Amino acid sequence: MNGRSPDASRRRPEPVVTVVTLTRTRPTLLARALRSVREQQVEHEFEHLVVVDDCHDTYRSLREGPPPADNTRWLVAGRGPNDVSGPGRSSRLRNMAVRISEAPWIAFLDDDNEWEPDHLATLLACAARTGHRAIHSHLRMLNADGSPYLGRREPWPEDDADGRAEYERMRVKGVVSPGSCVRRDRLDPLDTPDPVISVDTGEWLLARALLLSVPFRDRFDARDEAERIGEDDKLAIDLRNRGEPVSCTERPTLRYYLGGYSNNFAKPFDSTFSWRD
Repeated sequence: MNGRSPDASRRRPEPVVTVVTLTRTRPTLLARALRSVREQQVEHEFEHLVVVDDCHDTYRSLREGPPPADNTRWLVAGRGPNDVSGPGRSSRLRNMAVRISEAPWIAFLDDDNEWEPDHLATLLACAARTGHRAIHSHLRMLNADGSPYLGRREPWPEDDADGRAEYERMRVKGVVSPGSCVRRDRLDPLDTPDPVISVDTGEWLLARALLLSVPFRDRFDARDEAERIGEDDKLAIDLRNRGEPVSCTERPTLRYYLGGYSNNFAKPFDSTFSWRD
């Protein structure tokens, strides 16, 4: 099943960017993400492809809510009997969205995050300036209530000592600073000792041709689960290993909210969730 906004039949210029959002059971958060994309201040045409992961309640809320922007389209991706939520499922849906798109550029916004209004514009300007096929922003890390996250520990390790040690490493590397929620993510070259390999999916602008040749990996094992290695981590590793040139806007235009499956240890993220298929 798929759908379009009521005005989608009107002929529009071909989009330069397809923004991909995966969603399942969070229509309230999704509405915030939709608004964030709608408010992008960018001269180029873009489309927003919303992939609803086998959740007809979320799809119904889209249909019954305020009409989406006329550059928004969505589809409901059904599940087989063995499909579960998790990074493997997310990777497969992201790869499907890339194949469906015909735009030369792809950006990703998770349904629980937001962008600043100039996010796409600054990424596209950086791409034009550098000629690179992989461009990313920085981010502001926020608690679920929108307040700045100022904890002096990385939120992904479950062990507190590990989280504090990794925060200190990131502080020394210049990624984080005490008293600031800005995270200056980056992808260090192969010859860098003790490298930083940290770019969130929502920070990237990637050439579609690049993603077709370097798709998201969709197999995850016990080590990935223990180390909280997600699909964005594996993509960053693959781009780095192939020596893909990467540039950064150095602007924190992603508003990253904590509470997703990579940093939520208090309760199951989803009744079907599994890090491993």
